[in-house]
This record gives sequence, C-alpha cells and structure tokens, in this order.
Amino acid sequence: MLQAEQIDNFNEDVLKPKVTDFSDYADFLNSYVSLYGKYGHGPYNLQNWALRLGYKSPSSLTMVLKKKRLPTYKMVVNLCDDFGFSKDEREYFETLVEIEKNIEKGKDIQKLLEKAKSLSGKSEYQKVSLEQFSLLSDWYCYAVKALIARKDFVNDLDWMERALRRKVTKAQIKGAIYNLLKVGFVEECEERGLKVAKGKTHTGNGIPSAAIKNHHRGMVHQASQAIDEQSVEERILQGLTLNIDKEKDKEEAFSDIMKFIQDFNSKYRNDEDGESTYQLNIQFFELAKKVELDG
Repeated sequence: MLQAEQIDNFNEDVLKPKVTDFSDYADFLNSYVSLYGKYGHGPYNLQNWALRLGYKSPSSLTMVLKKKRLPTYKMVVNLCDDFGFSKDEREYFETLVEIEKNIEKGKDIQKLLEKAKSLSGKSEYQKVSLEQFSLLSDWYCYAVKALIARKDFVNDLDWMERALRRKVTKAQIKGAIYNLLKVGFVEECEERGLKVAKGKTHTGNGIPSAAIKNHHRGMVHQASQAIDEQSVEERILQGLTLNIDKEKDKEEAFSDIMKFIQDFNSKYRNDEDGESTYQLNIQFFELAKKVELDG
C-alpha cells in the first residue's frame, strides 16, 4: 500500500478536482483517473487506489467507475477518508451516491438535488460531466477541434496523428473526438465525416480550476518542446523580465494582455481557410516577490 508521504509527494493539491464541482459521483472519481491515470506509480493508478481502499484487486473500483455497480456504504466511507473530505464534502459525495440509488429505484430525487445544491454552495446546481472536464483538461482536445475546422481536414486517425506531430496517440484522438461530440462542439456530417458545430464555443462556466490548470500545463509543455523541435522560422518565443508597481500597474497590465489576445484572435483567426494550427501562450507572472526584512 502507498504510504501517506508518497501521496503528498505526488503534489495532489496542485491539480485536485473539487467534489462540489461535479453532479455525478462517478465523473468526480474518474476525473482523478483522467488526471493521474498515466502515472503508473501514482496514488490514483487503479491498482494502487484499490489497495489503499482495502481491495486486493481493482475490479470492484473499476465497476464503480464505469457505473456498472453502485459503491457500497463501506466504499463510500473509505473514499471519503481517502480524499480527506470535510464534513460538507463528505455529505455532498454521499448525496450524489444517494441520488444515483434513487434513480435506479425510480424514486423522486428533487429533495436530494436541492440538498446537493445547498451543500455545493452554488447559486445553481451546475452539472459538470467528465467529458467537459476532460475536454479542457487534456490540451489536445482543442487541438483536435482546430484540426476538424481546417479546410484540409481528413477524417482519418493516421492523418490526425501526423498533423499533431505524433504528440498524441490515436486512442487519445478518438477520446478527444468522443468528448467533442458529447458536449456538442463537433457534429458528424456526410461530406467531411466531422465538422465543428456552429455557435458553441465553450463548455460553460462551471469547469473546475483543476482542469484549467492542467490544460495550461499541457500547452506550456508543448511550447517548451517547440524550442528544440521547431526552427525560428516556424515559431517565435520572446520574454521580458521587468519590475512593476504591483498595486498600481498589475490590473492594467492584465487588461492590456487580454485586449491583445482579443485583437490577435479577431485579426488572425481563420478556421475555414487555415491550413496550419498554431498555439498562442502568454505568461505574465511574479518572478520574484516582495520580501520584508526582519527586524
């Protein structure tokens, strides 16, 4: 079994999804698998997770994740302990499981929905699906969407894999297409096989910050690899190191950057005629903080 320090060393807090961002207990659990499943020795690798919950094999946990079986009371308690839930988070998770049980039995769930809304602290009971979470969390989902919008798009996994510089596997591309179809970003069509749906440009306002953070990490990693893999004719990387008056200038600097991004997007966005997909990343962050001298 994993020791507590191993879990802490995995830096769980950085990408920790909040249970109150989800309206389905299985989607919440799967968000951890989505974020950490690629790490064979991580705490949310299915084998490690199952052992930590007291199971010899991951089969019971896998059935719960796939919603082929509801979690037992003991598993619910163990999961809540494993996540270190607060009292309200524990009650919220238990309520989500109870909602699913009542749905299976054909019982009314309105009171449970109202309870979940109250416990979540949200003005509305917002549904965030695993597809929505993964769509933003996995950087390549938006890259696949951009490919589908191009006029030279070919509905072929080999073509898409090559176009994405083999940074993404065919299985990941298939998963991205599934998520894009599921949330309505992409539609099936006869002429091209797939096309970008008109009108829908974002997944909603309830996307957990963990997904957003993971998305930016993925894109920054791609930019880092481009330093060595692409020539200066293909990319531009510039940086500034400067001192500012944080209280006076920070908000205006943020506003200027957002205006630049909007203007850049308006001028150069060309989904229908574009034949190359580029990514613009801008990072403006505190490199050295203010330090008060002791004494």
